[in-house]
Amino acid sequence: MENVEYVQHESSYNSYSDLKEILDLAVDKLPEIQRSVILLRDYEGYSYEEIGNITNLKESQVKVYIYRARVFLKKYIVSPEFVV
Repeated sequence: MENVEYVQHESSYNSYSDLKEILDLAVDKLPEIQRSVILLRDYEGYSYEEIGNITNLKESQVKVYIYRARVFLKKYIVSPEFVV
């Protein structure tokens, strides 16, 4: 029984590791400005206003770039080539 639990745990870890790799690949495929704003927002936790100040963009532009980046990432991650 102990080995089965270990294997299940290891499998879950590999799934998370694989998802992170897929997400990293997807983020790398984003246009530079989308990659910058999505990393600042979702990885670093900056507000839209702060991102605007950092990137010299209007807050509305920041929101549009983040939206487009998230749409791309969602489509990329659920594409048939990555679904198990």
